[in-house]
Amino acid sequence: MSAHARNRLLAAALALPALVAWSDDYATSVAAVVPGPLAAGTTSSALGAPTGGGLFGGSLLVYTLGVKGSLTLVFNSSMYDGPGTDLIVCENPFYLLSSSVIFAEAMYVEVSSDGASFARFPTTYSGPLVPIPPTSGADPRWYTGFAGIMPVSANPSAGVNPLDVVAGGGDAFDFADLADDPAVVQGAVDLDNIGFVRLVDVEAGQDIDTSGTPVFDCGLGTGAAADVDACVAVNNVNNAFSGRPHVELTLENGLLTVRIEDTDGFWDVKAGLLASVNGITFDFYALLPLFSITDHSPLGVTLVAGPIPPGVVTSVLKIAARDHGGLVGGDAVAIP
Repeated sequence: MSAHARNRLLAAALALPALVAWSDDYATSVAAVVPGPLAAGTTSSALGAPTGGGLFGGSLLVYTLGVKGSLTLVFNSSMYDGPGTDLIVCENPFYLLSSSVIFAEAMYVEVSSDGASFARFPTTYSGPLVPIPPTSGADPRWYTGFAGIMPVSANPSAGVNPLDVVAGGGDAFDFADLADDPAVVQGAVDLDNIGFVRLVDVEAGQDIDTSGTPVFDCGLGTGAAADVDACVAVNNVNNAFSGRPHVELTLENGLLTVRIEDTDGFWDVKAGLLASVNGITFDFYALLPLFSITDHSPLGVTLVAGPIPPGVVTSVLKIAARDHGGLVGGDAVAIP
């Protein structure tokens, strides 16, 4: 698709009502619901676009899973393992008075190709092994692979594109992290044909992470449960425009690598780069003194930092690129 044709398509989409314009990017129906104690609201609140309230205010248009409850959502447009982030899950966490602690209600995230066989994203919890009072909040750096941790600003009615990994917030997931899951290895789950997402509430102190460590969030036993605002299909077959920017973040052996490229040329995105750490947004170029440029061409650039010693810069780093036509790409990485 030419840049001119792509821009015409984008302009036509933006002329439609928000929910219609972005319908292929969100869940459209519910396949199954298993409400737990304290489940509340209607499951339709988890469909369509997110209605994030920003860093300090969560959405109220949500479905509450109930303790250990689950909700399975269906997408019209299949997701695939593409560049960067593939899926964003939006709960309604929010920072408490400062940007250091958050009211978090954790969820497991599982994906499926057929609605029967699911692969669960691996999780790690590194916080205290005692109940966390809701008024004290949790450090978002304690949670890797869970949803319900990062605040959500994504809200088409407020002009915040949910496909923008940085500006929209939420918890980002890359299907490549499931490559070793038994269901994927055996072929029961096809990471290039994901049509279902199942969200499962984590009961504080009772449920465990992948390594067997008990998980504590701001829910007190049966006193709280995760809330589902929306799921965003960042990479789906109906938004796979050839000119979308690509962002890939990888962390291997302590080396953080950032690859940013655009098939229309790096010039198309270099003025539209944004980054965030634990949900706090800032100018991408503030990161440059920390990196070395290892590769550059008319199409993109590769940056490398490190090695980063474990525990020194614990955070969730996100980088997003926006081109002149308004198309976005982005990725996230947890730095343990």
